Amino acid sequence: MTILCYGEIDLDIYVALNRLPTMERSASCSDDFENIGGAAANSAMWLANWGLPTRLAGHDLGDDRPGDVVRELLEGLPPLDIRHIACHAGYRTPRCQCLVTPDGERSFITHWPQEVRMTPPSAEMFADVKLLNLDMSGPTPLRLKAAEMAVERGIPVLINDVYQPDHPLLPLIDVLVISSEVARNRHAENNSLDLAAQLMTAGDCDVIVTAAGADIHIVSGDGTRESISPPALSAIDTTGAGDIFKSGLAYGLLRGLPLSDAVKWGAAAGSLMCQFAGTTKTLAPLSDVQALLDTMP
Repeated sequence: MTILCYGEIDLDIYVALNRLPTMERSASCSDDFENIGGAAANSAMWLANWGLPTRLAGHDLGDDRPGDVVRELLEGLPPLDIRHIACHAGYRTPRCQCLVTPDGERSFITHWPQEVRMTPPSAEMFADVKLLNLDMSGPTPLRLKAAEMAVERGIPVLINDVYQPDHPLLPLIDVLVISSEVARNRHAENNSLDLAAQLMTAGDCDVIVTAAGADIHIVSGDGTRESISPPALSAIDTTGAGDIFKSGLAYGLLRGLPLSDAVKWGAAAGSLMCQFAGTTKTLAPLSDVQALLDTMP
């Protein structure tokens, strides 16, 4: 029942600010720390913390101090298989500064993205895999190859942030998660549900539309629609909330739950994560996700 999380892996530098700095107006920092980041790594760590056999691959690491920090933290989760994460001498481990303001919103500074290396997907990487959890936080070609290899093996593909009906990944997707805010920014001519319907038709897949604490909408491959209200909680840090939503969703899908129930798992997990500073500094147990889920209608 291994889950393969393929994509972004980096070291996040969490910085809590009273506001974002502007020209000639500084911001003050109340807290900072390092934790593992990147969409694939975020999802994988929460899944492994719940005891699910999880494999992480995608971005490579360097033989530098940030790479050592990432490896040490990943090795602390026994259910997590990191054999396919390569290390290169003289290569700088990807890093990202996460600037978080008191309302829980975040801005990012990505370090040297043009240098990022990735380990190509391989047959060994897919051994015993029952679900591919794929992110779009980087170039498409190797992610497309991973999805193609999953489809060849009959493995369902869960992915986020595909917004173009003609995107080459769309025909390979089983479940797609998009953000209503991103959809509005990229496709102002359509509302997010209309875009979801277009993506569903083009890809013959289920599409889930998240909305930063508002109702989550499901546009199923059979054309039916449903909405789910996430828990009403005040966010401390929303960094990685979508990644942990996908962790809960993946957990529900692997349990064989109906899509709407799996989405509730995602909503509970994502909402719970927002109660902590840093996406992976605090990994909540599955029992806490279940307790929050029990409060949902």
